[in-house]
Amino acid sequence: MFRLLPLLCVAIAPGQAQEPAPPGELIDLGGRRLHLNCAGAGSPAVIVQNGGGSFSVEWTLVQTAVESFARICTYDRAGYAWSDRGPVDDGIEEIMDDLNLLLRKARITPPYILVGQSLGSLYARAYQRRFPEQVVGLVFVEGTHDEDIRMVVDGKRQPISLLTRDQLPGAHQEYLKSVPPIKPGPPGAPPFDRLPIALQQARQWAFEKIVRDFGWLPNSLASAESWREEFTALRRQRLSADHPLGRLPLRVLERAKDSTEVWHNQQVELARLSSAGKLIRAEGSGHMIHLERPDLVAQAIREVIREVRLGK
Repeated sequence: MFRLLPLLCVAIAPGQAQEPAPPGELIDLGGRRLHLNCAGAGSPAVIVQNGGGSFSVEWTLVQTAVESFARICTYDRAGYAWSDRGPVDDGIEEIMDDLNLLLRKARITPPYILVGQSLGSLYARAYQRRFPEQVVGLVFVEGTHDEDIRMVVDGKRQPISLLTRDQLPGAHQEYLKSVPPIKPGPPGAPPFDRLPIALQQARQWAFEKIVRDFGWLPNSLASAESWREEFTALRRQRLSADHPLGRLPLRVLERAKDSTEVWHNQQVELARLSSAGKLIRAEGSGHMIHLERPDLVAQAIREVIREVRLGK
């Protein structure tokens, strides 16, 4: 079966919460609006890509720490939290086009440091692949590897980046049949209990909404195909050279709790994308390092900014 997105394994509370007020702005892209929340000042701007089934409010602890030394912007992809839904749920091309237009509409000019958590790291890599002139640094927080997302073909789990276009429909249909139901649970379940109560409730509302509207991702063949194409391209890029991103400043944060040898090796490979890449072990943290060890994430961002400004 498909490798389940980590955050979507978190339970939701029954019922439907009232929509809370957005902490940021709703930026009109031309018929659709996306939620953007920026704080701090300075260049390069730090742009956060949330994980799969994750939201901008989860970055409050990191954003509070980073705004003292940089401009940091979190946002919600189409259909998440306060952002209007787009034509393809979590389609790569839509995500890339939306983010590029969002930054221009909000007058957040390059250069950027992209911070991606879990699946968001793949989205950050996808943006850098398309707009390398805009991206001067990367931070991956428990980043998903381009061979980590898998589906079953002929009884064997294979990376979606190795599937052919013809293999994908059957594999995706099998995936949709195999995903388990999501069971109720409290909004303040760890590690979300580290957020202020109001933001716990906002995240719970957003999570209920995405489960109701999206279900398990990728929820359509169109979105699955967009993932297959992009992750195939990112795999090829990774294998094209010893350090395909050159000396691009890069930090990779890996959990210390409940890790595996396979996951660790994947994090090592992500760090090797750049000759300046460094792997950081997040002691005392599981997958949600931005909630459990926001200090480490903020420090990694600070280090990348310093390297960018020094021209290293």
